[in-house]
Amino acid sequence: MGNRCYLTTETTQIFESNNSLPTFWLMGLSSEHLVLLSQQLETYELAETLSQKEFERRLAEKQFGVIDVSFEDFLQNLDFHSEYLSAVYPDLLPLYHDFQELIAEESSYSDNLELIYLDYLLFLEDTADLLAAFIELFEAMNSFEETSWINEEDILGSTIGYDDFSNHHGHYLSVKYQPDNRSADEEPPLSTKASLFYQLIKSGFFFTLSFILAIGSIWMILDSMTRIAGVAGGLLFGMGTVIFGGNLRHDLKSLRERKGIEKIND
Repeated sequence: MGNRCYLTTETTQIFESNNSLPTFWLMGLSSEHLVLLSQQLETYELAETLSQKEFERRLAEKQFGVIDVSFEDFLQNLDFHSEYLSAVYPDLLPLYHDFQELIAEESSYSDNLELIYLDYLLFLEDTADLLAAFIELFEAMNSFEETSWINEEDILGSTIGYDDFSNHHGHYLSVKYQPDNRSADEEPPLSTKASLFYQLIKSGFFFTLSFILAIGSIWMILDSMTRIAGVAGGLLFGMGTVIFGGNLRHDLKSLRERKGIEKIND
């Protein structure tokens, strides 16, 4: 499955990524968050030398692996860094503006969001590489230079990640910006009952899978050899259970609304 990172609130998964940290997520941060990241990495390295119980306590308290930021600050930082994107990557501005609008809409439902990089962190050989990569991006933005963070062969994955399995309240950008898809100005067609039913089955499957894996992680915690992985898995799959449960409720609501529209048309 790879190393997953998430941009989320307590109840809503906005985006996820696989084996990378999307550039636009980081453009919602500031230099103050680089200081916070540095402190978190020091805490993580210290926790690795302590007892398992102490490591688990710090992990559960989110002393590392999660960057918490207010929507207000995140949106202000996105606005500030838009000048960089306009100058260096003008072709990406439509995607960037859609990303900003989606984040702005989610700010109506929560005060803070979390950038969860825990899974990414646990598989790093040297935590200093992560901080150095963050610094490289911010230096590139300050000097208006291109950055290796944006991969032309994977624009979506390296800029916003994916929202295929998200339960946010805006339009799904993974669908809008897929290659050979409809134009950006074209309104998406009304979902058919079949497609909604398929989405409902998919959400139900991932909800069930996350729930089972969360239970399995609890059993791993009972074994001292797998306790740390169990705690990390419990947090991630527990969050997945909440998120996909929200997806399931959203899909049920959409299916009921679709049936209502069909009754009106009849």
